[in-house]
Amino acid sequence: MLLAFAGIFLYGLVAALPGSVLPTLERNQFLPNDSAIGSFLLINAIGAVLAYIVSGPIIDRIGKRFALLLGTALVIASMVGFGLIVTKVAAVSALFLIFGCSLVLGLGANAIVAAGHALVADVAASWRNSALNLLDICFGLGLAALPLVVQSLQRRGGVELIFWSLGGLALVVLFLVATSRFPPTALLETSPVGAAGSLFKNRSFLVLAIALFMYVGAEVSVGKWVVTFMERDPKILASQGVDTTKLESMARMSPELLNRFFETDAVGYAVAGYALRTLTMFAMALLVGRLVSSILLGVLRVNSFVLMATGSLLTSVALIIAFTASTAGTVRLGLIAAGFGMGPIFPTSVGLASVMMPKVAGTAMSLVMGVGFAGLLVIPPAVGYMSSAVGGPAGDVRTGLVTVIAASVVMLLLHLVLAIRQRKT
Repeated sequence: MLLAFAGIFLYGLVAALPGSVLPTLERNQFLPNDSAIGSFLLINAIGAVLAYIVSGPIIDRIGKRFALLLGTALVIASMVGFGLIVTKVAAVSALFLIFGCSLVLGLGANAIVAAGHALVADVAASWRNSALNLLDICFGLGLAALPLVVQSLQRRGGVELIFWSLGGLALVVLFLVATSRFPPTALLETSPVGAAGSLFKNRSFLVLAIALFMYVGAEVSVGKWVVTFMERDPKILASQGVDTTKLESMARMSPELLNRFFETDAVGYAVAGYALRTLTMFAMALLVGRLVSSILLGVLRVNSFVLMATGSLLTSVALIIAFTASTAGTVRLGLIAAGFGMGPIFPTSVGLASVMMPKVAGTAMSLVMGVGFAGLLVIPPAVGYMSSAVGGPAGDVRTGLVTVIAASVVMLLLHLVLAIRQRKT
């Protein structure tokens, strides 16, 4: 359990990485525009989906230790790659190298997610849904922790210090996994491939997986785009006393001037800090939502389907408020409410998938997560592409975030369908 918690905490840290450092990489021209950021997120998502396709059979056939070791090693490799690129390679030549590291990061981080969830489902079978909510509290902790230290690390050693620090923490996790005992891998009577076919014939499983597709796309889009949104949207900046005309002039004159504004100017530093702390508060709300959900599921025995539908309703309303707001404070309050609503959705979905095919729980969980994380292929990149299409080189992130609202509303409708189907049975 502790190893699973450590792995998911590491995943939370690297999940917060793009949202925390993409604005800096963009200002330094490593990622020249919102379309490039969209491609970065798309390639990262391809790695995530590939990880879920292969990790389920690996978990069920070879074991959870191997999957965790492989995933952590890939995360270390990606951090080393990012660190070397930003220090040794000119920005104009770095784009495809950045994309390559994004792919490796997606592969490694999501192999950790699949193995960590399968490990908890194995050792806490009698209280699976509650235990999985506790596990994903560690994700919330990681997601909340990195934005709090990003500005401090950048001031001390530049953006590369963030990559080296995360690589060092991943190395510690790798050592712990390599030197610890794991439960033995059960011999399977059912082929994971055959199990996959039977799962996709189950309508409830399909609805659950598609809803998770929408959820993952929405949650990750918040994590990846909220800092950029709050640092660039004219209405949000004006509410904080920033002269947006002056900022646009800086952006046209020199990326370095804009970078210095957010890293050394008192007003710009405060704006960036407020945006990063908003991301932290979203993550903390996610954490609290999962803690409350663990109690509701494990102690009060609340119906899992009703809990997910209620969380989806709160999430949809809160995201509409956050992404149509004109002030930074309203954005923050909306995202805190959205994080709390999102809390139970991912771990409860994964737990329900494992119950549908308990003999190959690893395959069932990795399949539902694979479909879910395929949402990363569509929704976060779509924010960037729409932002560039509507706003040109400067981008219009507010319009791009309409895709996140739409995904959340579709998720709500699908969870209502699941709740109704379960009630009839």
